[in-house]
Amino acid sequence: MAVDVLDEPVTAVPGIGAARAARLKRLGIQSVGELLRHTPRRHVDLRETTTVRALTEGVPVTVVGTIGPVSWRPAGSEPGLWVGQASLTDDLGDTLELVWFARAPAGRRRPARFPVQVIPGQRAAVSGRAERAPGRGWRMRHPELESVVEAAGSAPLHTGRLVPQYPLTEGLTQRLMRRMVRDALAYATGRIQEPLPSLLLTETGLPSKEQALHWLHFPDNPARLVAAQRRLAFEELLLLRCAARLRRSAASAATGWPLPPPGPLVTQWFQRIPFVPTNAQRRAIADIERDLRGRHPMQRLLQGDVGSGKTLVAAYVLLRAAEQGLQAALLAPSDILAQQHAATLGAWFAPLGVRVKLLRGATPREERETILGELARGEPVVVVGTHALLHPDVSFTRLAAVVVDEQHRFGVRQRAALMAHERPPHLLVVSATPIPRTLALCLYGDLDLTVLDETPPGRLPVDTRWVRPPRRQEVYRFLRRMVEEEGRQAFVVFPAIGAEGDGEEFGEGGDETQALTAARRLAQGPLAGLSVGLVHGRQPAAQQAETMARFRAGQLQVLLATSVVEVGVDVPNASVMVIEGADRFGLAQLHQLRGRVGRGGGQAYCFLIAEPTTAAARQRLQMMRTTHDGFTLAQADLELRGPGELFGLRQSGLPDLPVLAWPHDPGLLAAVERWAERLADGSGADPGLLRAAARRFGVAGFPGGLGA
Repeated sequence: MAVDVLDEPVTAVPGIGAARAARLKRLGIQSVGELLRHTPRRHVDLRETTTVRALTEGVPVTVVGTIGPVSWRPAGSEPGLWVGQASLTDDLGDTLELVWFARAPAGRRRPARFPVQVIPGQRAAVSGRAERAPGRGWRMRHPELESVVEAAGSAPLHTGRLVPQYPLTEGLTQRLMRRMVRDALAYATGRIQEPLPSLLLTETGLPSKEQALHWLHFPDNPARLVAAQRRLAFEELLLLRCAARLRRSAASAATGWPLPPPGPLVTQWFQRIPFVPTNAQRRAIADIERDLRGRHPMQRLLQGDVGSGKTLVAAYVLLRAAEQGLQAALLAPSDILAQQHAATLGAWFAPLGVRVKLLRGATPREERETILGELARGEPVVVVGTHALLHPDVSFTRLAAVVVDEQHRFGVRQRAALMAHERPPHLLVVSATPIPRTLALCLYGDLDLTVLDETPPGRLPVDTRWVRPPRRQEVYRFLRRMVEEEGRQAFVVFPAIGAEGDGEEFGEGGDETQALTAARRLAQGPLAGLSVGLVHGRQPAAQQAETMARFRAGQLQVLLATSVVEVGVDVPNASVMVIEGADRFGLAQLHQLRGRVGRGGGQAYCFLIAEPTTAAARQRLQMMRTTHDGFTLAQADLELRGPGELFGLRQSGLPDLPVLAWPHDPGLLAAVERWAERLADGSGADPGLLRAAARRFGVAGFPGGLGA
């Protein structure tokens, strides 16, 4: 079968050599398809062309005219900083001042290159936000500039259109990324294979894949951008549904590790744990027990609301394997959660003689080699780890059970890597976020579903209040009183720190400075005198883990954090959660954050500080005040903001499905499910569609999949 052009290495595109390919690899881009699926974060609308005299301050526009004299000189205010100035005269004779800045590399006086190549007398279009320059008329800082090409059929790339803005990394600029995407589209045109059946395209009116990829990056209008997003989202979800079908078929044919009934070790464990399992936990364990005794490996998704006791059920799976002298693994999404799980399991299992090991990126070399040796020799052990468990040098020889915690941080390929054994282990996938049924079918159609629909007795609902910013000081006075007088601990959470190198133009940077500045202001103001720690996603993992350990140990009274604490962090003494900018979070995220407090009994409080500007944001905050059921909130989040927001993709990312970050179409999931059932009827799904699904999501043993 011919290689799909989208599977070719990115270096096949003219103009992309080894150096650029190395930079793209840092973004996870190694193939032509991965480059074309590198979704713009947004499009800046620069279609409006105007004259200088019709400019409005702060509005993105495009002005066409002739470039005047150009000069570059040291800025004088800061060593190594240079400022470039030029002018553009429009067709009415009015002048717009253009200003750029460039910084010299360390140890050099001049920049290696200036941000734009400007030629006096050049006919050009400039785009950006204009501002009034005192005494000098209109000025535009760091505008995009593009030569006006008179040739028929040519189209601008950086100005005068819906201009894509991409996530970037060091060494890549927006202009370069646009050129590479444009060149990749030109290279692939006419050779992109269409995975969807022609009947489906005809009946749904969806554009072809080739057309959709063009419109995704360079749409003529917003409607075409939406059409492209819907088409590509439909394809991704349908392929995932087909891949789930293939995985379920493969699992039903595989021989796993049938386990005998639980023995005295499990009995002792239940006698030792300091609480009585809920009825829901007992039902979940019964479901799992039937799977564990079966000939075929378990494939099960465990859902439950915040505080429903998912960790106990996951521990049962691990202990059942360990009791038989086999190996078990728990895959956690972060160092913080991996260390917390290792501590919990160690406390539960050590009295039973079951060893628990922690394997993460920061594990010392000697300790790591010892653990790897034990796994390779088949010694019985429960190993808890981060992505380090997926490293090629980690070799299990008697792996009988795998628990994947907080599943949405891992892609299906990563899950498949742990399952790729001659005798596949039992698999329990744990969902931190309740998932509505329609979405669960698309994402996890290969898994049986168990729901924990009950919380442990005695846990009080968290008192949730929406507070307007002018009353912020009252909240922090209350927090201080709870900490100082009652000895409790508190979280203060800020919206996520902006992603590094996004390259947002026209002065719209990320949230890093704002979040850190606000945190420091609190520590020096309303929280002065308290022991305060700071955790955010940009910190090294070791620093995050150290701060969290001090907070859990009670050495810190208040933890200032981004939503890195959203899921799984367990500090029983924490009773106050303050969420700044609460209108910027989805319902599911807010509910998860609220679930970090009140875990040790007693009344807990959650304060949502926000001044929402939209009706939808106000509706979310009102729902948080009145609703404590995570499944209800998740369904509302799906309907209000779409699946991307349900999983908090602005702050985490779902590796295999970037489409879920796109604007939500309420009917999309239902349409995918209808077509999945329709294509499965009769003679089965289209073979080409199944091949595409296997290739896209790495289904082992199927043509085009892993292991084929």
